[in-house]
Amino acid sequence: MQRLTRNSLKNILSKEITFPKEKTLDLPVKVLQFGEGNFLRAFVDSLIQIANNENVFGGRVTIIQPIPEGRADAINASDGLFTHIARGMYKGQPKEEIRIVGSIDKALKAYGEWDKVLDAAKDPAIKIVVSNTTEAGIAISPDDRFDSNPPRSFPAKVTRLLYERFKALGKDKAKLVFIPCELIDRNGDILKECVLKLCNNFGLEKDFIDWVDKDCTFCCSLVDRIVTGHPRDEIGDLTKRLGYEDNNLAVSELFHLWVIEGPSFVKDIFPLNEAGLNVIFTDDITPYRTRKVRILNGGHTSTVTLAYVAGLNYVKEMVEHPIIGKYLTGLLFDEVVPTIPGDDSEILAFAQEVLERFKNPYIKHALLDITLNSTSKLAVRVIPSLVDFYSMSEKLPNRLLLSIAGYLRFYKITRTDGKAFFGMRDNGEEYPIRDDREILEYMKNIWDIPDAAPSLDQCRTIVEKALSHPKLEAEALLKVPAMIEKIALYLHNLLTKGSINTVNEINIAKRGEE
Repeated sequence: MQRLTRNSLKNILSKEITFPKEKTLDLPVKVLQFGEGNFLRAFVDSLIQIANNENVFGGRVTIIQPIPEGRADAINASDGLFTHIARGMYKGQPKEEIRIVGSIDKALKAYGEWDKVLDAAKDPAIKIVVSNTTEAGIAISPDDRFDSNPPRSFPAKVTRLLYERFKALGKDKAKLVFIPCELIDRNGDILKECVLKLCNNFGLEKDFIDWVDKDCTFCCSLVDRIVTGHPRDEIGDLTKRLGYEDNNLAVSELFHLWVIEGPSFVKDIFPLNEAGLNVIFTDDITPYRTRKVRILNGGHTSTVTLAYVAGLNYVKEMVEHPIIGKYLTGLLFDEVVPTIPGDDSEILAFAQEVLERFKNPYIKHALLDITLNSTSKLAVRVIPSLVDFYSMSEKLPNRLLLSIAGYLRFYKITRTDGKAFFGMRDNGEEYPIRDDREILEYMKNIWDIPDAAPSLDQCRTIVEKALSHPKLEAEALLKVPAMIEKIALYLHNLLTKGSINTVNEINIAKRGEE
């Protein structure tokens, strides 16, 4: 079986595949990319290939593998080519797009090829730097040294790279635009703050520091696409179907969204939106982040604990369940969407799209995986919607209140072996509860009561103690006694009637109100 390379492209005959136009394979490098993992390739590099095919961007990417282990060798072995398969629901029907991406020029290793990385960074044609070094990546290390080859942290690598480029090209030609894709709020601001701090720590010249501060652009960005990566369970069948081997093949959902906050000229040098892509340039990313966090992430967090305890296992199963799915739909459209500022039609369309994404038949998104660190997720994704709904309407958002009870029911710790903590589903099946150990110990103490099924008074005490933990940021809820009473009632019902019956009662009650 042939392997995917530039030489083998002409021998690939599948009519399912969208190929890179030949002229796009020799375009100049305009982008440096820190990170070679599945997400950036199935998101940034794939979008750039689409733009190149549409004669919009006209640039390729040099990838930098920022840590010792990674895919640089495998990427170079295929001449930078890889297959991207995007799958999902489109207008109610399953859809699949298969594309060979040729936007990667080469991959370099920060460890072992640092001199080549610095040489690549001196190319004046390069204008953009993108990155995805995980949420922990945009942070300074106490081991950072300017003259290390390479420096330890990602911000220190950026600082050294900028310095060498500045010295080689001068301040006018060396300017760069950074668009980090790490999943943290204000990622561009945080990266710039780290770089400037390191400039001072390293004792670098004032004119260089001023140039970084005033002439380099650090955009904040929001990325949204589920990338499941290399499909190990079906790669054999895909290889036969496509007619070639590709060890770098990556799978994602169809949906993509990239919101970039920055000055207007960024759109001029990186005009991916002109290729019909869902790339939005804005001077304020906040509304887009609020929309994503409250609807997509909040929809998950509000529902997964209830659904999992009830016996469901996957997101698609959850959203299509006649009772849980109805609860989720009502929660989003009746209680979350009204709290989000902006264009109502756009927000409603986004919520509809989220539900369609949740039904993606190609993605098995495990509910138990989403429950990881539910405490901090609840504080950011759910409680703000609840507080805003109440302040705007002076009515209790019953479904959101049930989601708080569902979280507490999920965190009912029934056993610990000293290292791991466990709860029990409605059917008696045990499951692990994964969160900060301090949170888990706190919940264990709250639930340390003799009764298997606590009384309503005991549930009220559990609710008050749990919501008092500072990590939940639930002070506003504690100030409204009616909220505490409702959460306690719902928690009691979850423990005595079960999750499905309790959720169904909410659905019936809301239908009666309507």
